[in-house]
Amino acid sequence: MKNPLAIFREAGSFIAGLLIGLSIVVFVFAMVDPGDRQAFWGIFGTFIILAAGLTLQVVVTAQCRRTTAPELGALPIGFIE
Repeated sequence: MKNPLAIFREAGSFIAGLLIGLSIVVFVFAMVDPGDRQAFWGIFGTFIILAAGLTLQVVVTAQCRRTTAPELGALPIGFIE
């Protein structure tokens, strides 16, 4: 069985990618006819969807960095002695 946090990271990253891609698609379809009110709401909704996707990606990435701790005494950069 996988760690529940690992499953959340994978699923959260996947959903964040879907939201970011969906925001691009909605923006493209809203710009096809930018003159009416529905296009304005489409463009406004695009920024909300994009913000939700980026926020989710930041949360998943920050949680990933917190859960992986280096070993004691291990330096990220150094010379071999």
